[in-house]
Amino acid sequence: MWFFDALASGFRSPTDPGRLQLFRIAYGSVLALRFALSFGQGGWSRFAPGSLSLRLAQQRFGPRRSRLLAGVYRPALIVRTAAAVILAAGIAPRLTLLLVLAGTAMELLYLKSPAAVRFTLLSGACLMVAGDLGHGLTIEHHPSTANTWAQILLALVTADLYWNSAVQKIRSVQFRTGLYLAQWIMPTPS
Repeated sequence: MWFFDALASGFRSPTDPGRLQLFRIAYGSVLALRFALSFGQGGWSRFAPGSLSLRLAQQRFGPRRSRLLAGVYRPALIVRTAAAVILAAGIAPRLTLLLVLAGTAMELLYLKSPAAVRFTLLSGACLMVAGDLGHGLTIEHHPSTANTWAQILLALVTADLYWNSAVQKIRSVQFRTGLYLAQWIMPTPS
């Protein structure tokens, strides 16, 4: 009911800041893990001289911009991973959140289907407008109006994600008939 109370009060009703602080810790932890895993999944060798990814970047952005991207890429991987760990730890959360968002936005330049990146950016933007991200790994539970707007935004972004997923599945003939499931389970003959 806090959602409707917050809407009715013009986002001035107090909410538990611990919810957003816990989300910040989880968000930073998940992104730190995701960024760290990307090193071993071809992330470190992306844009290496002579690689297909560098060639595609040259075709897409031109030689000058692709050289800039290749030069910034590896340091950005390191900075965004460290920033995500520091964000989860709650040290300078605004600055580290900004670094995490910049490092995540970089993925829009080379991923073919960046839906998860967009959700990550939207969630981070919701955290950015929060009044109190907390400090350290402590979670405060005294009611406050500092995070009401950010919590409403996060609830709306998450509801929109699930709503759009449901609409896409309802519109998909393959999903409604079970053909998608059958194709996923049954291996195609070679």
